[in-house]
Amino acid sequence: QTDWYIDQMKRPAYDSPAVPIHWSRLQYVAGTREGTSVRPGTLEQVLEYYKDDPETLRQMVGDNPYELKNIIDHWVLNPNPDLRIIPTDSIVVTIDKEAVRRSGMMMAADSIPDVMHISLKGKRAVYKNEMMMYEMLAQCNWERPLYVAITVGKDNYGSLGDYFVREGLADRITPFNTKQSGRTVDTGKMYDNLMNRFRFGGLDNPKFYLDETVSRMCYTHRRMFAQLATALMAEGKKDKARNLVRKAERVMPPATLPHTFAGGSLDLARVWAQLGEKKQAAAIALPVARTASEYVNWYLSMPDDMLAREEQDCMYYLYQLHRATEALQEASSPQAGEMAKRLDSYNRILQARLYGASGMTPSVEHGARNVPVNVPGEATEGDRK
Repeated sequence: QTDWYIDQMKRPAYDSPAVPIHWSRLQYVAGTREGTSVRPGTLEQVLEYYKDDPETLRQMVGDNPYELKNIIDHWVLNPNPDLRIIPTDSIVVTIDKEAVRRSGMMMAADSIPDVMHISLKGKRAVYKNEMMMYEMLAQCNWERPLYVAITVGKDNYGSLGDYFVREGLADRITPFNTKQSGRTVDTGKMYDNLMNRFRFGGLDNPKFYLDETVSRMCYTHRRMFAQLATALMAEGKKDKARNLVRKAERVMPPATLPHTFAGGSLDLARVWAQLGEKKQAAAIALPVARTASEYVNWYLSMPDDMLAREEQDCMYYLYQLHRATEALQEASSPQAGEMAKRLDSYNRILQARLYGASGMTPSVEHGARNVPVNVPGEATEGDRK
């Protein structure tokens, strides 16, 4: 977002060459191109106006008017400030298939697409940080991998989130629409990273103190283990999944890092259950269920008016209890029945206190309004327990 940071990225550092940003400093200096307006339909108007003058049209918009590189070169970097816009909300990147094959990235589909589509629908502007991502994408030709850290918010994805493949603590930008293909995890690279390349230490000491910041990162790592283990099970690679969950338990023991809903623990419990380790699965799911139950009890101790104000948070923990009870049932745990009874009791109490005779019922399966649903590998609001 800042010019000084772009300056640094354009310079080699140690063994790393400069990133492929070809803008001059005057083109990105502070106060210049901070945000570029998206104006859908403008390009179509230009194409229609100059349809009988193809040479002038080519000089104005390039050979492929919708190509990302041409949009940047002919519009975003236009010397005329009035023309520094993005004239369409549908951009393409032509794919060099041989370069993709040489890149070493996971082939997330049966065939390499001809183009990559970037949709800006609904966006009013593209800001400098996103524009630099597009510049690197336009220039790299898949010869150098581009990554986005898994800890950044979706607002920083640059409308490229559908093309991510997770390899560890970073998502790799690929030409494949992984949202459509469903192959969002490179299980080979991620397994090698977690099992062989990443180094864990200290958490096996129960006296080791984790402050909030360190705990958040540790839960991010646990979610990585959970997501990869789930993906490995889906691929039928049970031995690797077993090695992975065993390592997760060893390097991040619950004595130091308690099991939580937001930390991906229930997904680990399901993997243990699917591997036939029902006792281990229950040992993970039960503390999550008990913690959620304690929170619901605390909310129910509030007066009606305060409970109504805290309804969403109460439903969040009720949803946690619902998910944890499912995990206990999958683990054939004797406590599953007890937790199911508590869940039913809480539902009846909340029905009476929050909705009365209105006939409405709290939706436990999906939580209340905007209740965050945990996805392995993604942080939920505050990583709350």
